[in-house]
Amino acid sequence: MADIWIISDGKPGHFNQSLGLAEALVRHRPDLSFEIRLASEGFALLSSAEPPRLIISAGRRTHFWSVVCKLRYSAKNIVLMRPSLPLSWFNLSLIPEHDRPNTTSPRIELTRGAINRMVPGTKVPASNLVLIGGPSKHVVWSDQSVLEQIHEIRRSNPNLKLRVATSRRTPAEFVNQLAGISGLEVVIPESVSSSWLPETLSATERAWVTTDSVSMVFEALTAGCSVSLIGLESHQNSRTQQGMQMLIDAGLVDHSLAFSAPANRSVLAEAERCAALILEKHLI
Repeated sequence: MADIWIISDGKPGHFNQSLGLAEALVRHRPDLSFEIRLASEGFALLSSAEPPRLIISAGRRTHFWSVVCKLRYSAKNIVLMRPSLPLSWFNLSLIPEHDRPNTTSPRIELTRGAINRMVPGTKVPASNLVLIGGPSKHVVWSDQSVLEQIHEIRRSNPNLKLRVATSRRTPAEFVNQLAGISGLEVVIPESVSSSWLPETLSATERAWVTTDSVSMVFEALTAGCSVSLIGLESHQNSRTQQGMQMLIDAGLVDHSLAFSAPANRSVLAEAERCAALILEKHLI
């Protein structure tokens, strides 16, 4: 019997947030266990012979089933990010501070960015990773601008073998342009397992991240990397870009190109902190 259910909408970003919290809870309490259930199971979720004690979910499609399963099994439920249903229907909402919820409800805990699965490890000397996102509603994406900044990083660190990881949002034409740059190691998501990024960031000293993806920035910080930003023009009033500015103002990230540039190595551990809070509140 699993103590914890993750109800997933199948989206990797949402699932990894829930998984990061569940894994942190198990690190704090090794006697706990969790299993993954899909929102697409629908009413089959209500006929389990082994009910959960705690339900974790992220993503709008999971909210209804989280609440219904909570009622069906007399369980507690936790939602990640701002829920589409009333806050009072969840025992705890973990909401990134850049979303600026306009309430001081005791059922809300603000987090620095989205919770993720990253855990710091032993850093490999001279290890680096450039994380590339793609077009989004938060920035004006420019292949040329990102390529120019990657070339600048290479020129600033001529002895560094640069590794670049793209994402599923990265335009195919941009990936082709990267592949044409000699001396650059390019990693695409389809060529690696889901554990590649957590394992790689855990051992990486230095990361550069495009500003379209606040989640990748927080993943690199949580993994204990020194992090700089590859800048893109921001759309007006983007909450995620305001969150990025909060990180700059706090000295957690910068725009430096040099590998050896001083950077704040303060490790964010929001999954661990929230797991401890959940246990303190006796939600499981």
